[in-house]
Amino acid sequence: MRLSFYICLVLTFISFSLTAATISGEITDQAGKPVPFANVYIQQSTIGVTANAEGMYTLKVNPGTYQVVFKTIGYKQLIKTITVTDQNITVDIELEQEIYSLKEVNVSSKQEDPAFEVVRNAIKKRKQYLNEVKGFSCNVYIKGVQRLMNAPKKFLGVDVDQIGKEMGLDSNRRGIIYLSESESKYNFQQPDKVREQMISSRVSGNSNGFSFNQASDLIVNMYESLVEVGPLSPRGLISPIADNALFYYRYKLVGTTYDGNLLINKIEVLPRRKNDPVFRGFIYIIEDSWRLYSVDALLTKDAQIQLLDSINIRQQYFPASNEAWMLASQKFTFKGGILSFKFGGDYIAVYRDYELNPAFAKDFFNGEVLSVTKESNQKDSLYWKQVRPVPLTNEEVVDYRRKDSIETLRKSETYLDSIDRKSNMLKPMSLVLGGYTYKQRFRKQTWTISPLLPNNLQFNSVEGVNLTLRGSFRKELGDRRNYSIVPEVRYGFSNQHLNGNVSFYYRFDPTKIGSLSLKVGTEVVDFNDRGAISPLFNTVNTLIYQDNFLKLYERRFATMSFSREVANGVQMNASIDYADRNPLVNTNYYSFRSDSTATYTANNPYYGFNNNAAFIRNQALTFSLSATISFGSEFITRPDGKFYVGSKWPKLALNYRSGLNILKSDVSYDLVSGRVYDTGIRLGLLGNLAFSAGGGKFVSNKATWFMDYQHFKGNRLTFYEGSSSNVFRFLDYYRYSTNDYFIEGHLEHNFSGFFTNKIPLFRKLRLEEVVGANYLNTDGLKNYAEVYFGLQRLMLRAELGFSWINGKSYESAFRLSTSF
Repeated sequence: MRLSFYICLVLTFISFSLTAATISGEITDQAGKPVPFANVYIQQSTIGVTANAEGMYTLKVNPGTYQVVFKTIGYKQLIKTITVTDQNITVDIELEQEIYSLKEVNVSSKQEDPAFEVVRNAIKKRKQYLNEVKGFSCNVYIKGVQRLMNAPKKFLGVDVDQIGKEMGLDSNRRGIIYLSESESKYNFQQPDKVREQMISSRVSGNSNGFSFNQASDLIVNMYESLVEVGPLSPRGLISPIADNALFYYRYKLVGTTYDGNLLINKIEVLPRRKNDPVFRGFIYIIEDSWRLYSVDALLTKDAQIQLLDSINIRQQYFPASNEAWMLASQKFTFKGGILSFKFGGDYIAVYRDYELNPAFAKDFFNGEVLSVTKESNQKDSLYWKQVRPVPLTNEEVVDYRRKDSIETLRKSETYLDSIDRKSNMLKPMSLVLGGYTYKQRFRKQTWTISPLLPNNLQFNSVEGVNLTLRGSFRKELGDRRNYSIVPEVRYGFSNQHLNGNVSFYYRFDPTKIGSLSLKVGTEVVDFNDRGAISPLFNTVNTLIYQDNFLKLYERRFATMSFSREVANGVQMNASIDYADRNPLVNTNYYSFRSDSTATYTANNPYYGFNNNAAFIRNQALTFSLSATISFGSEFITRPDGKFYVGSKWPKLALNYRSGLNILKSDVSYDLVSGRVYDTGIRLGLLGNLAFSAGGGKFVSNKATWFMDYQHFKGNRLTFYEGSSSNVFRFLDYYRYSTNDYFIEGHLEHNFSGFFTNKIPLFRKLRLEEVVGANYLNTDGLKNYAEVYFGLQRLMLRAELGFSWINGKSYESAFRLSTSF
């Protein structure tokens, strides 16, 4: 933002604080109990606040006489005339519970409930109200509170009780684990352009932290037929006033009441089928105009939501102009649990100072959906006291005070060293399972040693038992800049080869996602650079089934890589690699069976049995250049970096790889390739679609070795690792690699429970249906195709697949996979 904006903002704030007074008080019901989260605003304006969970409110105004509106779901609206001088005043409010009467309507058990007619009228008006405002700007205040409600003392060897004490939880490991407030300027233009500017941010116990609150994440627009709620529901949810809502909902008119001269219909919404992706609860619709007045909706696991057990959404609307009603506030209350941990919390958003249909600059919406200023977390408590529209509860005041008071202590070298001494204690099994981490928090340094199991102690027919020892050192430099050094040693006990290398990684520009890496040494690698089969799965198949699928060679190398964003959504990567490549042969024929010598194939991608070397020693100097282009990419900019949040369009990846016949290099080729892909196209209730289509060609090929070929992600196992859409289910790992041309395509659709949700047993298992197809055409493999059908739950999947080569049936089988 420009400096002039900040100057104006400061002057406005100073002048306002010199003249403004406050109206504050407590909102209770007739029994004297607090009424939480009531809206308080000046009539015929968008100036307003919201009461907190204890019913306390504070409204800042200039001297004058105001008609102040107090309203919330379930209570009669109260309009009170209040005169304010230059002195703060206290006005306690008692709200009368709303009584919804059915006297004005004729309800008969033999007739359709009158609510259906009200909803039909609202459905007819839905698109009009969805599009009546072409754009708007408003100020949004968000307060988020997350609480740990139950947790074990220890979990998988981790001392949860100690971590809870460090986080400020009570002796039962309960309390606030995240408390944050933010103020933003939110801008919207039809149909879906968003830009948000976070002006102020506060995180309890972290004065240097930036809030993760985001207004666009909290907006649930019931005027949309399909309501998107992000990862909570991959298929989306049917609005109670969607075009097809009557197929999913039943309605019951609870009663009517008046807000001034507006007749409000309170309508209960009930799912026709228990497990459809729908809301439960109440909607309030204004008679004649058929607008939404307020919403009180509930989502449970019956609606197939993920991550959470339940979430309650309460919305209140108010007239932002004579023509349009806009959101005044939204509150989300959620509960969830995983294993022995139970959590919950609430987020409340207050919208005010609307400007409807503003004249946005032509390039105002540039893909930046959220920007967080560096100064946003430097506001003091006095500032927040002046601008906060929702007073803090006693619990929140205590949390801020306690965590902020000990923050300085927690940053001290003495305190951090004491924490390190306890967490850095070496446990006997750490080097076998889980690894070991040694931290120096004050110096922002971390050393790690990777565990032996399950990935670093393996077996293959080339090295026999092989052991890898890997460590790392990481140094944080501030502003998400860091560097790391990773040494690695590997020894094959059968071929008695010792390999070692060290890599250096430096992230130098988080705002442009800039990084530099260097790696030098020796290593044992797969011929297939796409990764044929994981070493763990190869170990199991070699020892048990005598299938030594993995084919390896050794190289002495030096590699330098550079990556940086060159334009929004365009990431460039360049690397140069020099390698001395040496063949390896089988040296160990052991298996849990006795006839492995006869069945093990040679260590070459041609599957011979003569144990000859796959190639002669050679040298290769290779240069690679690639670009990934995200069209219309949306992103968040924060002082500590830039974060992409996706795009509505597929991505384009372009690649060039050249074998340079200089400096005694034995390769000479040029490969160009590209692909278009998207990992998640949302198709509403039908789920999500992923696809990838591309191809490439060696435009010159004077000298290539097998490891220089274009390889593909294949599979020959019944149970395999990696169930992504770009894996061929029946393709050999090496046989069809090419140094000529290739055309490759993948398509996968996840119905996300569209069918299984209708089957009682499958519904309880929360299974997702998957269908997919793969295609490959090369100079050596004509028109290879696969189709598969499967069910998955979390990271496990079962599939039945079929394949063809040039129209002739090739292979069909049952497959199990994991994406751990």
